[in-house]
Amino acid sequence: MGQFNRRAEWIWRPRGLTGVGFSTSSPRLSEEANRFVYFRRVVEVADAIQSAQVHVSADGRYQLFVNGQRLGRGPARCTPAWQYVDPYDLAPYLHAGRNVIAVLAHSYGRNTSWYELPSWDHARAFGCGGFFLQGDLMTASETVRLDTGDSWRCLTSEAWQRDAPSGSLGFMEYYDARRAPDGWTHVDFDDTPWERAEILRVPGRNYAGDVVPFSALVPRDIPYLFERMHAPQAVLTCAEVVNAPDSNLAEQLTRETLQPLSRCRSSTPGVATAEIVTTDECSVCLVLDFGEVVAGYIHFDLDGPAGAVVDFTYGERLEPDGRVLMMGGIPGFDVPPVHRYILREGSQSWERFEWNGLRYLQVTFRQCLRPLRVRAIAINATGYPLQARGKFECSDELLNRLWQAGAKTLSLCMHDGYEDCPTREQRQWMDAYLESQINYAAFGDSHLIAKLLRQIAQSQRPDGLTMMAAPGDFSVASFTNIPDFCLYWILAIGAYVRYTDDTAVVDELYPSVLKAIRWFEHHLNHEDLLTDVPHWVFIDWAELDKKGQVTALNAQFVAALRAAAELARLQDDERDAARFDALAQRIADAINTRLWDEARGVYADARRDGVLSRRISQQSNAAVIAYEVAPRARWPRMFETILDERRLVLTPTGSSDPSPIAFDEEFNVVLAQPFYSHFLHRALSKAGMHREMLANIRKHWSAMLADGDSTFWEMWKKESIWSTCHAWSSTPTFDLSSEILGVTPLAPGFRRFRIAPQPVDLDWARGAFPTPHGDIQVEWQRTGERFELKVDVPPGTEAEILSPVSRDRIVEKAGSHNLIWSE
Repeated sequence: MGQFNRRAEWIWRPRGLTGVGFSTSSPRLSEEANRFVYFRRVVEVADAIQSAQVHVSADGRYQLFVNGQRLGRGPARCTPAWQYVDPYDLAPYLHAGRNVIAVLAHSYGRNTSWYELPSWDHARAFGCGGFFLQGDLMTASETVRLDTGDSWRCLTSEAWQRDAPSGSLGFMEYYDARRAPDGWTHVDFDDTPWERAEILRVPGRNYAGDVVPFSALVPRDIPYLFERMHAPQAVLTCAEVVNAPDSNLAEQLTRETLQPLSRCRSSTPGVATAEIVTTDECSVCLVLDFGEVVAGYIHFDLDGPAGAVVDFTYGERLEPDGRVLMMGGIPGFDVPPVHRYILREGSQSWERFEWNGLRYLQVTFRQCLRPLRVRAIAINATGYPLQARGKFECSDELLNRLWQAGAKTLSLCMHDGYEDCPTREQRQWMDAYLESQINYAAFGDSHLIAKLLRQIAQSQRPDGLTMMAAPGDFSVASFTNIPDFCLYWILAIGAYVRYTDDTAVVDELYPSVLKAIRWFEHHLNHEDLLTDVPHWVFIDWAELDKKGQVTALNAQFVAALRAAAELARLQDDERDAARFDALAQRIADAINTRLWDEARGVYADARRDGVLSRRISQQSNAAVIAYEVAPRARWPRMFETILDERRLVLTPTGSSDPSPIAFDEEFNVVLAQPFYSHFLHRALSKAGMHREMLANIRKHWSAMLADGDSTFWEMWKKESIWSTCHAWSSTPTFDLSSEILGVTPLAPGFRRFRIAPQPVDLDWARGAFPTPHGDIQVEWQRTGERFELKVDVPPGTEAEILSPVSRDRIVEKAGSHNLIWSE
């Protein structure tokens, strides 16, 4: 990671800071909960601007403006020990004369899905909240230092209601525009009544150095997120509601039922445009459909009377009566997403400070006793800026749609981190191992996955186990953890090297890999099997037997050890490489000896006290094949059982549907959910069963598109708690590019790669697979007994080409190649 030489001071609202007491409490943290602070710095120069490079950060989140124009938001999600600073070039937005740099900063006062509170002396001295800017403005005649300090002015906002409900996604926004300073981002705004900002610096204890926030600042290592306006596709409902008591906004919206307009008036709404008049007792409710899940900032452009109220909520689905089904999130962690905007007089535009994911938006207009004109309701869509480098097309239009849906689902789950979903929680879980695989096929980005790998390493506990999600609340709460996600982190580092050829990250993370391996070694018993591993052994959202010696977890440890051995060789650590390989083989032998059920011809889910579990699953048997543990001679019997449609059972997850099922332990097999289907498909591919893989894709994923969605669901069943846009379900995109198109790296960064097309029942396929050396272009066509393959091999690479109709193996250097075989 890069280093940043700090010069400027952190600032915040004046509080009369003194020294740090010798105490474990941090009372200032709660004092700054859900607080918004405005900052301004007026700069006047005589000559044209030559340069104005600055770095910006906040403890929380910020919006940066120059002369009334918003330049950016940040910082990217991070942990306080590695606080990001964002670079900006202000020169294009400055001019000779008076200029203003303005900032809106928000402090949370609580951990969120993406934010961690500061700790140690920082928290005791300052609590949370802070803004930082460092840089110089240069003209031909002078240099002006722009650094934050007491020359900056600030105002604590009274527009946001601070005691609003909060959950994993931060605070609900209850905003009163009448209480906001109008025009505060513009240079002609009078900020003389504002206070001088306070520098966050106090003396250290017992003659130690001063206490300052964030002693280590790190330059941003990912691009800025894009923003673009996205209009709704349709107004589904324009109705009237009788106002329910408003002591709790979420309950109020839940109790208000839709009725035809009678006492209120709304012009026939276009796509989120209307003129609305309400009464004291009744309000107008619009339900908008954006056509598919989108992620962004909800945006209103209105003209209306002061005191008019706009309440809104959103979600991925509708209630039977046409209202939006509010996603409550994870019980105990989240609150219903409901927000309120109160108008000032006249024309105004406003959008939420935080982004969210949704398909449907429900907006209720209240107290519009004079006409309120809705000029626009939109989403200022935001996401990670991706290039659509990967491509796949074939003779089956369904597969084409599935590839695109997987790519779209993943793109909606990439912002300043890999998120499991943009709607429910936005956490960066280490199931992103799978998401990153899909990224390599669809986009070829390396920056966001490198950031993820570092941030999971930063979450590592002293005992070696990394956290299941980081950074954020689940990383620091110490309430549970998923050990298999630590193994995915090791596997993800190995995959990162194969797909990107960036070995510098190995230099940085290898010591953490050694610590993680040692954690698992401590849980090996005398039989060379992981036994009674603590915490939440996840494997999949399904009812596997995960007690004692868990087959899938042990197989995954074998794969992680082999990946660690390769990382060790990159470090010239032959001793550990040999040790990891030997340990992997011992565990694989133990799995094959002790977890194989010869009578049934499958691997049991687990073994406890020397007794094999009677439960069997696709997950456990896919794992031992995908991770190259099970002897090939056993595969036919295994597949005969785990692919038998009569045996497969979709089990409850134990979360949203805890009801018991009729499960015959002697006959039934647990069906893999979308997440673990990735590993089922790896197993099928290794066995050359690509026909069965395509059949599984067509059967299960097509149902999602048939239900009207353009993204993939978290689970096979569409239930209220599960997201309809979940990137871990996007494996068809990876499968079709890697297996059907047939592109696989054999050496880091695709310096050597394999092309092994699998036509199955298709007549043709074409596409591109991104690499650091350029895109690999592949096109094949089957006509009768003739198979033609065209390949563009990028410069600096070498292709090993395997014929799908013969045993030919051809090696080709860079260039365009046209190969023809006959069956």
